[in-house]
Amino acid sequence: MTTRSARPHPLLRRVATIGTGLVAVALTGAVAAVGLPDDFGTVPGAAADVEQIEASTPERTLVCPAPVRLADSAQVGDAQFGAAPVETATVLRAGVVGGGSTTGAPGETPVTLTGLEALDAAPLEPDDAGATVVSLADVSEGQALRVGAGMPVDTRVAAAVASTTTAGDLRGLAAASCATPDIDHWLVGGSTEVGSSAQLVLQNPGRTPATVRIEVWGPGGQVVLSGGGQYLVPPGEEVVTLVEAAAPEQRRLAVRVESTGGTVAAYLQHSTLAGLVPLGVDYVVPGAAPSLSTAVGFTSSGEAVDDALAPQVRLLAPGAEAGTATLTVYGADGRVRVRGGEQVELSPGVVTDQSLGGLPAGSYTVVVDATVPVVAGASEARAGDAVEDSPSGAVPVDRAWIASIPVAAAATGDETPAGSRGTHDRGTVTLVPGTSSLVRVGAVPRERSDDSDPTGAFRGTLRAYGPDGALLGEKALDVPAGSTATFDAAVLGAGTEPAVLTLDAGEDGTGPEPVWSVLATAGAPLTGAPEGAPGTLVSVLLPVPPAESQGSVDVRATRTAGLPG
Repeated sequence: MTTRSARPHPLLRRVATIGTGLVAVALTGAVAAVGLPDDFGTVPGAAADVEQIEASTPERTLVCPAPVRLADSAQVGDAQFGAAPVETATVLRAGVVGGGSTTGAPGETPVTLTGLEALDAAPLEPDDAGATVVSLADVSEGQALRVGAGMPVDTRVAAAVASTTTAGDLRGLAAASCATPDIDHWLVGGSTEVGSSAQLVLQNPGRTPATVRIEVWGPGGQVVLSGGGQYLVPPGEEVVTLVEAAAPEQRRLAVRVESTGGTVAAYLQHSTLAGLVPLGVDYVVPGAAPSLSTAVGFTSSGEAVDDALAPQVRLLAPGAEAGTATLTVYGADGRVRVRGGEQVELSPGVVTDQSLGGLPAGSYTVVVDATVPVVAGASEARAGDAVEDSPSGAVPVDRAWIASIPVAAAATGDETPAGSRGTHDRGTVTLVPGTSSLVRVGAVPRERSDDSDPTGAFRGTLRAYGPDGALLGEKALDVPAGSTATFDAAVLGAGTEPAVLTLDAGEDGTGPEPVWSVLATAGAPLTGAPEGAPGTLVSVLLPVPPAESQGSVDVRATRTAGLPG
C-alpha cells in the first residue's frame, strides 16, 4: 500500500463558486456539408468476408468528489460557535483487481491516479496475484483514476473518497465511489430550504471545455432558474455553484445535468442545519436515468412511519404524463409491507418523498415499478448524542443519500437486464480507511406480483481484498429471490478490514438481479450503546460497474473508405 498526500495545483486549477446564479454561455458554430461522388474511396478488389476479432477495453476515467467544504468559510464570532471548529479529514482509496498481464507503451503505466488536470500521477501497477491498492491521506481536491486502453476485460478498477467531520456545520460522513464522467446525470436528493445548502459540483477531467445545462425540479414542479441554467467547465477544472441561489426554497430536490463538448462528473454536496445543530452532510451522486423500474438498498433502525429520521424514497416523473409507482420492499425474510406507501401517485414534474418508516430494524431493498419513466433515490439517517448545554436538548443527525440503479421491468422479467449481458462482474467497491462497512445484497425477482411468490435465488461470490492487495477471503452467496442479506465486511476479511470488495454472479444469468451497496459508518456510537455498535456518522458506497467492452465484434472489408471520425 502506498500513502501520500494529494498536492493541489492552485495555479492550474480553478474552483469558481457562483453565489448569484449560473453563468450563461452561448456557443455558435457552423458545419459545412461537402458532396462526394458515389465512387469516392472505393477499393478495387476489396473482400466482403466477415472476420471476428476480440476488442479490448477503451480508455476509462473515474472521477472522485472533492472534500466537503463550507459554502462560506468565513469565521464569524466566538470560535466555540464557529462553522468549522474541527478540520475535515478526507481520504481516498483506489484499487485494481487483475490486469497484471497488460503493460502500456514503454514508460507508460496502464493505471494512474492524478488530479483533474492529469498532472502529478501516482501509478497503480496491476498485480496478477490479487489486488493493487493505493490510499491517499489528506486529500485536498478532486482526483481522477485513469485507466489506459487495452486492459483485459476482466480487470476491476474502482476508487472511493470519504470526508469525515466530527463537529460543526459539516458534522457527518460524506462518502462516494468515484464515477465515470458522462453527458447526462440525474441527481435525486438534497434540498434548498432554509438551513440547507446544495452545492452543485461539476468536474471536467478531459482536454476540451464542456458546456453544461441543468434542470431543477422541486415539490411544485420544474423550477425556472434565475441564471438561465448554463455554464462552462474548462478542461482539468472544477466549477461549484450554489443551487439555492438559482432555485431557493425547494424542500425536495432533483437535478439533471447535461453537457456538450465533453463529459463531466457531477454531484451535489448537501448539508443541513437546524439553528446551530448539524443535521448531516453527504454527496448526492448520479443514479439511474428515467426508467419504468429502479431499485435502492437502505437500512432501517426501526423508526416509526412519522419519524423524521425514517428512511425515505424520493421519486420524480420528469415527463409530461402522470402515473403511479408501486413500491415493493424486500427484507431479510422476504417481502414486507409498507403501511400506506405501496402505491404512490406521480404528478408530472413534482418531486415526491414517501416514508419507509414502520419497518423492523434491518436492511432492505425497495423496488420502484412505475407506469411512466421515473428517477428515484433514497435516504437514511442516524441520530447522535444530544448537544451538551443545549436548552432544547437538540440532537445532531447525519443523513446518507443513496442513488438508485436500474433493474429489469417486471413485465420483461425473463430477460437479462441491460449492462449484465456477457459478464458475471456485478461491480467493485473500495472501502475507505477509518470506516466500518456493512454489505447489503438484495435479490430482486424478475417477476414481481402479488399473485405468486418469487422463486430462485441470486447465487454469486463476494471476495474481499486487504490493504496490501492480498485476497482475504470469499463468500458464496445464496440470497433467495425477494430478500435482502447483510454481511459485516470485517467478517468477510477474517478479522482484517478489507480494502476492496468484488461481486460475481454465478453461471446462470437468468435468476434474480443483485442490488448491492455498502453502508459505511464512522465516529463514536451512541452513549450506552452495546459494545461494537456502529458509529452515528453514515454514508453509502455503490459498486463501480465493469468497464464497457465490445467483446467479439464482426469486421467486414467494404468497397468504401470511411472518413475518420
